[in-house]
Amino acid sequence: MAIVKMSSFSLLAFEAERDNLLHELQKFEYVHFTNLEEEEVLLDESLQPVSIPESVVDVDEEISKVRYSINQLSKYAVKDSGIKSLIEGKDNYTFSQLEEKALSIDYHPTYERIRQIALETDKIEQEILSLTSKKDELANWEGLDYPIGSLEGFIQTEVVMGTIPKKFKDDFNEDLLDLELTYAEIINEDKDGIYLFAITAKEEYSRLYEILRNYGFTTVSLDAQGSPKEEISNIGERLEVLKLEKKKHEDQIRELSSNLAELEIVYEYLMNKKLRTMATENFLKTDSINVIKGYIPTDMEEEFTKVITNTLGSAYYLEIKDADKDDPDVPILLKNSKFTQAFESLTSMYALPRYNEVDPTPFLAPFYLAFFGMMVADAGYGLLMLIGTFIALKFANLTESQEKFIRFFHYLSYSTIAWGLFFGSFLGGIVPLPGVMDPAAQYQDLLIMSIVFGGIHLFFALGIQAYVNIRDKKYLDALFDVGFWYMALMGGIVFLLTMVVELNPVVATIAKWVMIAGMVGIVLTGGREAESVGGKLAAGAYELYGISSYVGDFVSYSRLMALGLSGGFIASAINMMVGMLSNSGIIGILLGVVVFVVGQLFNVFLSFLGAYVHTIRLTYVEFFGKFYEGGGKAFQMFRSSPKYINYK
Repeated sequence: MAIVKMSSFSLLAFEAERDNLLHELQKFEYVHFTNLEEEEVLLDESLQPVSIPESVVDVDEEISKVRYSINQLSKYAVKDSGIKSLIEGKDNYTFSQLEEKALSIDYHPTYERIRQIALETDKIEQEILSLTSKKDELANWEGLDYPIGSLEGFIQTEVVMGTIPKKFKDDFNEDLLDLELTYAEIINEDKDGIYLFAITAKEEYSRLYEILRNYGFTTVSLDAQGSPKEEISNIGERLEVLKLEKKKHEDQIRELSSNLAELEIVYEYLMNKKLRTMATENFLKTDSINVIKGYIPTDMEEEFTKVITNTLGSAYYLEIKDADKDDPDVPILLKNSKFTQAFESLTSMYALPRYNEVDPTPFLAPFYLAFFGMMVADAGYGLLMLIGTFIALKFANLTESQEKFIRFFHYLSYSTIAWGLFFGSFLGGIVPLPGVMDPAAQYQDLLIMSIVFGGIHLFFALGIQAYVNIRDKKYLDALFDVGFWYMALMGGIVFLLTMVVELNPVVATIAKWVMIAGMVGIVLTGGREAESVGGKLAAGAYELYGISSYVGDFVSYSRLMALGLSGGFIASAINMMVGMLSNSGIIGILLGVVVFVVGQLFNVFLSFLGAYVHTIRLTYVEFFGKFYEGGGKAFQMFRSSPKYINYK
């Protein structure tokens, strides 16, 4: 249960064997390549970067085609959703099965057909858009009974069509009275303007135009031959035909959606192929030799060597050695028990450990489990979570990440049930349980218990720091940075207890002197890296000032009590409202059921969210702050992360 031990390797292989080598290493998977372009020493040896093969362009083009096809078919494919989708999950493949399946699929006819249908559909949609726009424009002139095509080419008259702002309507009509050889008709009007049709003698056209210009007239030119009503009817008929054609194309795409699963297989294969091709940018080369460096898990050295030998025969040079413990570039891979794996996401969310650190996951897991349950502290809520996660784990085909996430909450459900039974809480007390402690009545005892748990949490974190120092044979650092703090804190706590609890005076004396010895030790050694004596003492005094932060740390654990009480009070309040409603007849009972279900589910959400966030806060700030820095780089598997399948 720790960080996986790593070995670094250096490999020299003929460039002609590179593609075959990368193919076999991708089957092996557990290879993390080092980017040698960052190695200035090697570049100084006249080694050249390996350029990415031009074939990557072809692979990208293939990926683009497959992705396009998947996107088009996904719009019409009938897929299971909700619980059924979760239960069935994604198909499982080994890497070899994926490759074999993908190579047997010729997706090009499907792609070409999809592309042809899509182009035809685009043309139809463009025509529909154009006709709809024209129909909307003609709708404003539907009251005009004249054929549009016959309104042009008059010898003695001019036809005018257009709009003017509605606010000028009355003034415009008044000015038209001065014209004797002009006929004007308002065909339509809306909130913004009026739609005007006018016919005037040529000798009076200039006067009409002057009036129109004064009122912000905008000319409208209709692209039509028949009357607006006839044109609208014709457009409607054409739109119906186009919609039928579009539906026909959609049905054709829907029929092709049966190929979606195969396209997804090809996509996964091509993404891995691209990864192999892009991996070459990490290498350096001479005219015929590739230089490859990276990391593998130490316990896989034999298997890795076997892959190299089977692929390259004897035409290679391979050197494997243990990775430098203090090298910050060593990639991190965690290996933990099934229980601890469920909590690895918490560590990754903060930062992976460096190679010379300890994996904090096994240490944070039991505390997280206990604190989460104490904050929710309701056996009913825990039982709901237990049943839900059990069903998901038992019957659903989950991805690896999904399974870890569900198992995380599955384990937390046990702690939640245990604390709920301890406090005698089941759905806010709707089912009476004989608890060991009543949080509402014994809140002071609960606060003390929370602080005690906080002290255990903090002292355990300091103990991990001491272990790391002792492991690295830094015995004095363990004494100076942990031992003296143990003395100062534990001595101080016991000394303060003697002021409120009657204890033997000898205990108080011993505690006082242990506290003083610890504080003096912190002052004398806390600034040991400073150069001058004054600097050492000043830095040590500042280090001792950090004891005030421990006060804040202890107080932080009061949230264990606060969240547990708040969730319980909210649940109790919901139950009280349900009780009052249930006394109001059948309608009140029905409303009470709704209030109970909705209210309790809402409180479940709040309780789980609050416990999740605040337990993370206690872990990251109070716990990690005492021994853990992080900053490690994740081990990059030589596989593309699957999107549509699961790897066996």
